[in-house]
Amino acid sequence: MEIKAFTVADLKTALLSEDFWLTKTLPITKIRAISYCHNPRADVDDLVLLVACQDDQVIGYLGVLPDKISVNCTEYKFGWLTSWWVDPNFARTGVGAILLFKALNAYHQHLGVSGSSKQAEKVLDASQKFIAAKTLKGLNIRFRFDVTGAILRKIPEMKILRVFFKIFDVMMDEIVNLRAFFWKRRDKLHPRLTFEYISCIDQETDGFIQRHHQRDLTRKGKAELSWMMNYPWILSTPLKDSASRRYYFSSRSNRFLFLGVKVFEHNMGMVGFFILKVRDDRMSVIYSYFDSRHAASIAAAVVYHTLAMDVRTLSLYDELLVASFSELHCPYWSAKSVSRAFYLSSAFAEIPLTGYRLHGGDGDLAFY
Repeated sequence: MEIKAFTVADLKTALLSEDFWLTKTLPITKIRAISYCHNPRADVDDLVLLVACQDDQVIGYLGVLPDKISVNCTEYKFGWLTSWWVDPNFARTGVGAILLFKALNAYHQHLGVSGSSKQAEKVLDASQKFIAAKTLKGLNIRFRFDVTGAILRKIPEMKILRVFFKIFDVMMDEIVNLRAFFWKRRDKLHPRLTFEYISCIDQETDGFIQRHHQRDLTRKGKAELSWMMNYPWILSTPLKDSASRRYYFSSRSNRFLFLGVKVFEHNMGMVGFFILKVRDDRMSVIYSYFDSRHAASIAAAVVYHTLAMDVRTLSLYDELLVASFSELHCPYWSAKSVSRAFYLSSAFAEIPLTGYRLHGGDGDLAFY
């Protein structure tokens, strides 16, 4: 078995190589490689990809996303684990652990994990190299029905009745639209709020973020957030392409976009900023910045966009937005508590992380 290590500089070379992209199993997609190469927190010699090969075939890989933690005015360079995969035929050979320990060594034992799978968590626990950093508690709020999808996923044989399920979904959506219409007429915040949309962080927004991100553990700024919005890992495509069929992790969706929203309140100027991620029929607030006194206004602004952008589910992981949502009395069908766990390697154990904030897009969560 051979382990190949790729730095940012190596990936830039690989992007120009035809042979790298001809393997039966792809360890990375071109769009993700391009994103890695433009990461403002990555240096050219940072390790970003490990690939395990057996007889010239890819049998495992592990990506690393370079980042920084800011604590007490001190910055710590580290990397988030991402896209960790091992061929099931080699699952018991220790390939996954070898990749993990090589990544730990490359980053001087400073790694993090965001929203990991149960299988990955078992490996992390077994390694005894990681500690739980924080768990974000949030809400998945369903605004629209999807009876068609729910039933056909469980009972594909009922696709003959698809048209009737669709009619029911349309009827339920019209009820939501009607409820939303009356809610907006009653809501006192709606007339006072205006919005400006951006695809790149401008000077006004950057200054606003700088005043509101002091408690953030990763303390993103103009460069980092603009990079995320303009170098996604997911493409909006109507069909699967050959690359997506050879890559284990998601690389396409029918709809995928980021949207930066500046929120203004009458006579108060800019009161908030958030970044929405829309993937198919789901919307998430991945980053949000505002004073706590404006939490209700920002929560309302998020709900207005959820209703306007024809998504079925909204995910919130900001504790102030979660608390404010229940006070809006807006139209929705159900709300379910959810969580996202974050882990840091035990090298961070002595660093006081209490009181610091993580966002719903930290780690690699913004990209999926």
